[in-house]
Amino acid sequence: MSKPRVGWIGLGNMGKPMSTRLLEAGYPLTVYNRTAEKAKELVSKGAKLASSPKEVAEASEFVFITIADSKSLIEVCLGKNGVIEGLKPGGIVIDHSTVSPEASLQVNEAVEAKGCKFLRAPVTGSTVLAAAGTLGILCSGDREAYEKTLELFKILGKNQFYLGGGEESRYMKLALNIMVGTTCQMLAEALVFGERAGLNWGQMLEVIAGSAVGSPLVNYKAKPLTNRDYTPAFTTRLMEKDFDLALEIARSMDVSLPITALTRQFLASARATGKGELDFSSLVLLAEEMAGITQ
Repeated sequence: MSKPRVGWIGLGNMGKPMSTRLLEAGYPLTVYNRTAEKAKELVSKGAKLASSPKEVAEASEFVFITIADSKSLIEVCLGKNGVIEGLKPGGIVIDHSTVSPEASLQVNEAVEAKGCKFLRAPVTGSTVLAAAGTLGILCSGDREAYEKTLELFKILGKNQFYLGGGEESRYMKLALNIMVGTTCQMLAEALVFGERAGLNWGQMLEVIAGSAVGSPLVNYKAKPLTNRDYTPAFTTRLMEKDFDLALEIARSMDVSLPITALTRQFLASARATGKGELDFSSLVLLAEEMAGITQ
């Protein structure tokens, strides 16, 4: 049997390696990116370049989206020449982005009105895991649509979690990013404490990674931090955006997130001092600057 036709909108740090995996697995792929230059490599491998999100939807049974924020999701889906205009009944739209539940619900209603289904499927993991197909996929939405999409999810991720019929995956993703961001701030403070005390930088990271606090996140960041490499796997600016989403939702639910709120201020300081497009682990650089440590 021929494989279903797949569309992909957004070819950034995550979208490009994820869509490449589906193309290399033999799925007919139509792609769109605001900067068409980013699609060149995929087109050279056999993908078709669309001129709009609408054209992607018209050509696809499954439409995947990886974009930066809620505003972009609304624009891509509900704007002129957007996904909604091109959807055919029975299609499935899958959004891998981290956006607000409110924007997600708005898109869901528009997709459902076209006789289609919308899956909220934010991912856990980095660009390296995206290329390897070992991401975690957090999915909520229509269960039947999830089952139909599972064969594709298994190409993109090692672990798939179905969390419910609504916006559950949005909340789960933000809960995880709260822990990722605050862990990095904790690591930054510990490293600068040890650095000021005269400990060897590389050995500190080795000890921390091998200790009781050596989580997968810490282990993943240990090598680039040892090399003082802040090439973005996930930028400070995007982490700041996710913290804003989490804090806004927390306020609406009367939930206090004091550590999250404090870490949000450090993220703001990192961005304000030129680290917005570096990896969010550049919180370490900020901590060094605050301690008067220069490299």
